[in-house]
Amino acid sequence: MTLRSSINHRSKEDIAGFARLTLEIVNANASITLDRIQKGYYVQTKDKEQKEAMKDCLASYNMIVNVHLKEALNAMNKGDYKIVKQRAYAAGIQAETCDNKFKNSTMKPLKDTNRYVQNLCAIAMSIINKLLLPNQPTSTY
Repeated sequence: MTLRSSINHRSKEDIAGFARLTLEIVNANASITLDRIQKGYYVQTKDKEQKEAMKDCLASYNMIVNVHLKEALNAMNKGDYKIVKQRAYAAGIQAETCDNKFKNSTMKPLKDTNRYVQNLCAIAMSIINKLLLPNQPTSTY
């Protein structure tokens, strides 16, 4: 058995574990970002436009951590993968919204973090798609 075939023939429990782990990683990263915005970036920012953008990002990351990812992880416990996918999508959109607040700015302090959250949410949704397929093998070939 090759690594590729091993990955593609995982049970639904294994796939759910991958999805949960991905969501937990996003949640940990987003929680750190929320803390940094609250205690660092927002407080230290002097520029009015940057401060307003940080305020919006604070709201976005509050939603990501305290609503979207919390609901996604709760839905994982219940096996409600449609809700998990919706919440992961919403978290990714919130990170994109934060990123867009700095569109016209030369300083983009959250660019990498926003991209990371967006990418991991996309990965989580991709994994969840495997769980939404009814009784189909997980192999792609």
